[in-house]
Amino acid sequence: MDILIAGVGGQGTILASKILAYAAVIEGRKARTGETIGMSQRGGCVVSHVRTGGSHSPYIPVGGADLLLSFEPCEGARNIAYLKKGGKAAINTASITPVSTALGLSAYDGDKMMKYIAENSKAVFIDANKLAKESGSIKAVNSVLIGAAFGLGVLDLSEESLRQSMKKNIKPSFLDLNMRAFHSGVKEVEEMRTKC
Repeated sequence: MDILIAGVGGQGTILASKILAYAAVIEGRKARTGETIGMSQRGGCVVSHVRTGGSHSPYIPVGGADLLLSFEPCEGARNIAYLKKGGKAAINTASITPVSTALGLSAYDGDKMMKYIAENSKAVFIDANKLAKESGSIKAVNSVLIGAAFGLGVLDLSEESLRQSMKKNIKPSFLDLNMRAFHSGVKEVEEMRTKC
């Protein structure tokens, strides 16, 4: 399975890739990860690639991803070309204003971006920031989105493997919070699916 995770520096994209990759390793599969990081650690574009199975390269080719997890609408729209035809996406609707927009040099139309994503993928849109805050911390957006992917039924990982991976990769004092965030993402998507 090939998963592309897109966001902005400081949102937890790299931790999300570690959790997904290690869960695959727990299940006895090979996993590779790779990142491309923007101009700054905080605020720059960050894209993480997670590939499980027999891939030789850690980087997913354009049109090769089974799943896109986007921490922000603009980054989702920017990376939608990586999804294969019929690929699924879990998109956080909370936006982060780019510096160029804050300076008045460009426009940011989140609704237009989400429409573009919806037209080019099988996407679910959730306010992962809100769910993370309700779970105890905005920093748990990554766990919400992993939960959303699990709720979509697209992850080929068990909940137990994901829990063990979180236990390995998250400080013990934040584990319960992140598990709450994970389950809130699962619940949100499952409720969306029952309404359709």
